[in-house]
Amino acid sequence: MPTSCPLESESWLNSPDTFMIFSHAMAIVVTPLHLVGFYCILRKTPGSMHSVKWTLLHFHFWNVLVDLMLNVFIIPFPLFPSPSGFLLVRLELNRQFNYGYYSLQFVVIVCVSTAMIFENRFRLLNHKNTRWKQVQPFWVLGNFLFCLIFQIPTILQVPDQDAAREVVFTTLPCIPAFLYSTEIVVPSLDQSIIIITSLLFIIVVFGQLITFAILIMVQLSTNFGARMLSENTRRLQKNLMKALIWQTGIPVLYLVFPASYAMWAISQEVFNRSMNNIIVAVTSLHGLVSTSSMILIHHPYRSTVVFWFKKRNTENIRAINNYPMFTTNTAVDNYTIS
Repeated sequence: MPTSCPLESESWLNSPDTFMIFSHAMAIVVTPLHLVGFYCILRKTPGSMHSVKWTLLHFHFWNVLVDLMLNVFIIPFPLFPSPSGFLLVRLELNRQFNYGYYSLQFVVIVCVSTAMIFENRFRLLNHKNTRWKQVQPFWVLGNFLFCLIFQIPTILQVPDQDAAREVVFTTLPCIPAFLYSTEIVVPSLDQSIIIITSLLFIIVVFGQLITFAILIMVQLSTNFGARMLSENTRRLQKNLMKALIWQTGIPVLYLVFPASYAMWAISQEVFNRSMNNIIVAVTSLHGLVSTSSMILIHHPYRSTVVFWFKKRNTENIRAINNYPMFTTNTAVDNYTIS
């Protein structure tokens, strides 16, 4: 069917194909950086950071998996202002639901992994607290169970997709031509359920993260830290804590803009195809921002990458010096002009 959108809106920026090309290009660029991140964690984590090594690896693993899901395997594309979207891969509708659910689970686990980093610091700082040692395994289990069940209200409200598709079409002010042949996923027609479950997740997970961060900083800055740790150890712990806050905070703050636009577009019923593309493109850069933050913020990782670049530049200069373009030592035969 022909598009009901103005012809001037049919630009390259409004095309999902543009975003697909961008996503694949980002995957090619960022994947080597992710491998560098794995190498730094496994081989270049110093003894002073050994206690946080495996939680960093866990966090990085799920970040990379989310990045691959967003840029390679499923490539989700929203249809704001309706609470719906589609995947830029050719899949049957039920498989789209499954992949969409799994990708959301990976995002949720990344957030829980962030909280686990701060819980790890709190547990090590309070290693004499036997009560928390007993509770901690149940805390981890409870968080992962919460990841599985908090979406149940939305799953129970999944509407008939054919009817929901018609509702989405009536919601959008104009319908691009490609949507007529695209399988649209509508998790719920009740926006309040999606908003409530999202807010519940944010309060539970990020509430824990902020609580641990505040407790750790307070303990390191008060007499509690002075009694438990030497001055040098306290300084190292504070520096590590600040680095972890920056490492986890930058990617979270980076997502504030797309999340804010999504809520605004849904509440104001704004359909802007260019902005939808831009928001998804910005979100797809999350893996790049997260891994870059980790490498640049932690001094041992940053030093490793800087050393590689310096070594490479030195080798290039040495190779150029060993291969002169001109020489003054070449023997020149006598010649005569007849």
